[in-house]
Amino acid sequence: MKFTMRKALGVAAAVTALTVALPSPAMASDSYHVMNTGDAFGGGIFDYSGEAYFTEHGDILKICDTDADGYAVKMFVSLDDAYGAPLYEFSRGGEGNCATHQASEGGAYNLPENRYIGFLFCRWKDGHDSECRAFRFYNDY
Repeated sequence: MKFTMRKALGVAAAVTALTVALPSPAMASDSYHVMNTGDAFGGGIFDYSGEAYFTEHGDILKICDTDADGYAVKMFVSLDDAYGAPLYEFSRGGEGNCATHQASEGGAYNLPENRYIGFLFCRWKDGHDSECRAFRFYNDY
C-alpha cells in the first residue's frame, strides 16, 4: 500500500473537521458565567479590580477582590436586569479575598428558574460604587 499525498490531506482534513466541530468544555455549557468589574484606570480590559463567577446549577455566586487598590468589590443581584431592586447584595475587600452565596442558603439566594437575573458588579469604597458593569443571564437550570 502506497501512502499518497491525497490520503495524507484527507486524514488532515478529517482531523481538522473533528477538532473544530467538537465543543470545548467552555462551549459545552452555558450555565457558567464569568463577570468582571471595571478597572482602576477607567474601564480598561486587563486590570480588573474584581471577578465574579455565577453557576446556574445551585445558583452559586462567587465574588473576588483581585486588586490591592483600596477598593472592595460589591455585587447587586436583581430580577430581570442589573438595575432593578436588588434581591440581595454583598461585598468583599482585600486582594485575593472571595465571598460566595448559593441557593442552599435559602431565601433570596435561591434564584427563580426560567427568568433573567441581573448582576451589577462594582468597585466599592466608603459607601460609594464606581466602575460598575452590568450583566444579565437567563437562569434556566
